[in-house]
Amino acid sequence: MSHRMLKICLVVSLAVNLLVLGAVGGFFGSGRHKDVRLDGFSTRQEERQRGPMTSLGPLVRAMERKDRRDLGRMIQKAQGRDRRMDRDARAQATAVLADVLSTVPFDPAAVLALLQDEAMMMEERRLIPRQALLNQLASITPKAWEQLAQAILKGRK
Repeated sequence: MSHRMLKICLVVSLAVNLLVLGAVGGFFGSGRHKDVRLDGFSTRQEERQRGPMTSLGPLVRAMERKDRRDLGRMIQKAQGRDRRMDRDARAQATAVLADVLSTVPFDPAAVLALLQDEAMMMEERRLIPRQALLNQLASITPKAWEQLAQAILKGRK
């Protein structure tokens, strides 16, 4: 192959690579990739039937980004998020559980009480985001409720 032909091939290859790179970048940069669903059941772009909403996820995803951030801040404030305190509390609970497990004779009631205490604390922590979400929803306008309802129906992500 001649030197000139090699240059032409390199230039064409570079142009094709830039074209592919531009197409991929444009696809992801435009935000259209969020609308693509890769269902194994259908090749058409149609809405999947959804079951009843059992978590806060669809509701939170339907909210505007600013509102989601505000909700996150409200939850963190309500939970008193201090990672060091969380680690200390977990370490203390683990130590207490280890002490109870190492006692002879084994006391199943004490272990059950510790597990129930932990379950109650987890349930209380689960209620905080729900309450914060309800507080935020109570503070918005009816028009914003309608927009949120439409976003839920569309399945905004």
